[in-house]
Amino acid sequence: MTLVGSIAADAMIPDVLRARPDLRVIFDRYGLRGCGGLSGPAETIAYFARVHGVDEEVLLNELNKGLARPEGVVHSTHAAERRDPLDELADTIYRRFFKAGIVVVLTAGAVWGAWLLLQIALRGSFTAISIHQINAHGHAQIFGWVGLFVMGFAYQAFPRMKHTSLWRPDLANLTFYLMLLGVFGRAIGEPLHDVAPMRMLVFAASAAEIVAIGLFIVIIARTLRSSGNPREMHEFYVAAALFFFFVQALYDAGLVYATMTASTGDALVQVVGTYQAALRDLQIHGFAMLMILGVGQRMFPVLFGLREPCHRLARVGLPVLVFAVIGEAGFLILMRRTGNHAWGAPLFVCVLALAATSIALTFHWGLLARPRERDRSTKFVRAAIYWLHTSMVLVVLAPLYMFIILPGSGVLSESGRHAAEIGFSHAYYGAVRHAITVGFVSLTILGMGAKVVPTLNGVDIQRLRALWTPFLLVNAGCALRVWLQIGTDFSGQVYPLVGVSGLLEVAGISIWGVHLWRIMSGWQPSGERAVEVPDRITGDHKVGQVIEWFPATLDVLLAKGFAPLANSIMRRTVARGVSLRMAAVRQGIELEGLLKELNDAAFRDSDDGAGLARRFAVPAPN
Repeated sequence: MTLVGSIAADAMIPDVLRARPDLRVIFDRYGLRGCGGLSGPAETIAYFARVHGVDEEVLLNELNKGLARPEGVVHSTHAAERRDPLDELADTIYRRFFKAGIVVVLTAGAVWGAWLLLQIALRGSFTAISIHQINAHGHAQIFGWVGLFVMGFAYQAFPRMKHTSLWRPDLANLTFYLMLLGVFGRAIGEPLHDVAPMRMLVFAASAAEIVAIGLFIVIIARTLRSSGNPREMHEFYVAAALFFFFVQALYDAGLVYATMTASTGDALVQVVGTYQAALRDLQIHGFAMLMILGVGQRMFPVLFGLREPCHRLARVGLPVLVFAVIGEAGFLILMRRTGNHAWGAPLFVCVLALAATSIALTFHWGLLARPRERDRSTKFVRAAIYWLHTSMVLVVLAPLYMFIILPGSGVLSESGRHAAEIGFSHAYYGAVRHAITVGFVSLTILGMGAKVVPTLNGVDIQRLRALWTPFLLVNAGCALRVWLQIGTDFSGQVYPLVGVSGLLEVAGISIWGVHLWRIMSGWQPSGERAVEVPDRITGDHKVGQVIEWFPATLDVLLAKGFAPLANSIMRRTVARGVSLRMAAVRQGIELEGLLKELNDAAFRDSDDGAGLARRFAVPAPN
């Protein structure tokens, strides 16, 4: 970075804030706040401006005015000590939601799902396990895995997108505990619903979730309203997703009551067959997909360099998607309740509209995308879009599969023959759901998590692993599950391979989860590598590194007024992130004169090799 009396767009935020912490108030005004810790995220000012929707020239102008006239900026050396505890909570609240989401997916979510899948594989039937266990697992995935990550991301990101503060962080924190009660109460109580206290636990859990989601929506609405900024198109997608989030919570509570109180096995089958598929449509297409489409329109172009969707298409597409989701759920219920398959015609129209619009909106984010940014998360997003398109194509082809391919096949398994007789394949529709839940929704969570968590914790993503192992494991597991699950309609010998798919997905998510957990818990990559001591000290060398290379320079720096360097901890921490160029600007010292004195001190004894000796030190300058 070059900084001679001014701050440029390519300046790294940590360099600026280490040299001039008082400038943080300017970044905070545009949404930085607790992001990246005291030194800020490892990104350039230009990137920050793009992600936060700030005019780059306006931001640079404010920063340079503050640099030239320190008295014109609020000095915040002890700002952290003066901050309201609720502000501190708002800055870090995402961590508890993300960590809880990881716990859920590695217990009641993906791990439980993998266990259920192994039982299905061993028994050779997708209907061989309890519907209550299946529903408890599905509930944990929607409310605990997807719901907790959406809530944590919204509490952290939405205020910053609008350059405002989170409204009532204390209530936001309450929603966390209510959601935990709901998710784990349902996971424990629903499979054991025959025991009266467990039924009461399930009802209490559902009520807690409804209250939590209602509060969450109010908090986000009040937060966005407080910004005073005009509404953007992506916010209407988010609003629609929040509507479906609340509606599905009410619907889910009613369905769990109906399933637990069904008087006979036939009554239970009737309830599930009539109402459960519609619930999944509201949850997956209404809540999860619309939320990703909304956030994606705002974030994918700036984070990953993907193309922005056509604004006209986005504007027209939202009402189409909303009515399509309502229609596919409503017409399906009407068809099931009346037994009149004529309702299948408008249902299929809704499915076509849903598929065509979602594919059109996301086409340039998929495998054909040409992202402008090189980032480890981009591959997750592009693969997620592939799985969204796969799911949509499969659901459109469902009538062809059910009424032509299955009946016309001469080779069917026992479950396949049953599916052909009743005109419904559990295997096929399960594959459709898995492609969108794990393939689209979960891979998007993995990609966004791998991007935002290091940024929020001040970790340079370029120093982290590319996460190819979890990426390949989850995609391999998803592919096996989707295509081999359909294959079970034709051969029962495929079931054992389907069981393996869940283990691959769990392994991939576990690696990803441990990686993010460590970062959220304060882990930093060492970044250590051997570095040859330079022949000359330049303005771009870090202060701490220069002292480490040439101990004689410490006296020069202390004499120039850099008193904090007398503390060895400061030399090993803060000083390792500040260049001599920035230090000179902050201290009001002429850089060339400082460099001359430092080089004189470092190399005055060059005859004995002390200054020019070739030795190696770690870590490298950042």
